Amino acid sequence: MTKVSDLDEFRHQIDDLDRQLVDLVGRRYEICRQVAELKRTQGIPMMQSGRVEQVKARVAELGARRGVNPDLLRQLYALIIGEACRLEDEIIDA
Repeated sequence: MTKVSDLDEFRHQIDDLDRQLVDLVGRRYEICRQVAELKRTQGIPMMQSGRVEQVKARVAELGARRGVNPDLLRQLYALIIGEACRLEDEIIDA
């Protein structure tokens, strides 16, 4: 039987992982901002649809190897990439 202290420890571990995930997403978006600046200065179009599909396929495969539902990761990355595109649009159009 799991004790409350055990449950608290699991919750602490999950909270720590959540902080790490948010930090990583923030770092990813910082790189996306740098990419947008490069695209703006070089006149490169924002949308690289082939790249979007490559990223989603890659994370789905990585997830499958780790026992994570590939469809979940495709959906999650659709959101992450959607926000990256919004940021790039904002920077490129500035």
